[in-house]
Amino acid sequence: MTAPTFNLDAALALPSNIRFGTSTWTYPGWKGIIYHRSYKSDAAFTRNSLAEYSSFPWFRTVGIDSFFYSPPSSATLKHYVSQLPPSFKWASKVWEEITTPRYPAHPRYGAKRGEKNPLFLNKDLFRERVLTSFNPEEIYRHTGPFIFQFPHIAESEMGREEFFSRLHTFLSSLPNEFRYSVEVRNEEYLVPSYFQILNEVKSTHCFNHWSYMPSLREQMMRAAGAGGLTAPFLVMRLLTPLGRNYSEAVEMFAPYNEIKARNEEMRRDCLTFISRAIARGDETFILVNNRAEGCAPMTIDEIGQAAVQAHP
Repeated sequence: MTAPTFNLDAALALPSNIRFGTSTWTYPGWKGIIYHRSYKSDAAFTRNSLAEYSSFPWFRTVGIDSFFYSPPSSATLKHYVSQLPPSFKWASKVWEEITTPRYPAHPRYGAKRGEKNPLFLNKDLFRERVLTSFNPEEIYRHTGPFIFQFPHIAESEMGREEFFSRLHTFLSSLPNEFRYSVEVRNEEYLVPSYFQILNEVKSTHCFNHWSYMPSLREQMMRAAGAGGLTAPFLVMRLLTPLGRNYSEAVEMFAPYNEIKARNEEMRRDCLTFISRAIARGDETFILVNNRAEGCAPMTIDEIGQAAVQAHP
């Protein structure tokens, strides 16, 4: 396979408030595409490749998805910081103990699988186990939004109004020096009261292109119809093709070293989002997953070029 050619001049011309990045960075399939250095082992690659990732001109952020499974220590974050240029900021997923109302029936949850989670939206747990690690100044200045990724929640588990009430109480209790973005996977949550709650607590919606959510355009229209979002930052994640589950996307797109299926509708909607973000001037985080089209860096390069052409 011939290595792709990236338009790095376009990357440098992209307005400074637009931050493209990928969902995590430790993909061996990107060797020869993004990664050209030698690493002594797979462990060394995982631990130290963020420096090479963050030097790639298109990448101004990264989604740290691993924190969904376990909150980071300050030592881990300091090691990441040691690899970053001064202007780089990450977007951190929040530990699933905070965002999962019931543990999935998966072996990794052990005795807890299938059980109700008593720690769901526990503000004290979030402050003590998550935020504390991000407080040191050298870490804080690289910290972009926290992303609360909620699973699809069945009505039998928790009604929409109960979720809204608990979300509002939780977000209202958090320190306002950090930024918070909410990713829901229930279409019926995208109603005016949801967006109004986010505005009240100075948080934002994470526009997500995910298997069973409405299109990005539809999400933007619903937010606009509710009066818009007022937080001074924006977040979008391009995850999986609509109508395909995660496992199907993995099988379709691995090993993530080429674009296998361009999603023109997703791209158009993302460009609309970027145009609005440029007009607003707000710091904007756009995270692209390999499972969106097959190779996140190449998707970013092509969408980014189109954005620069549209905003010379």
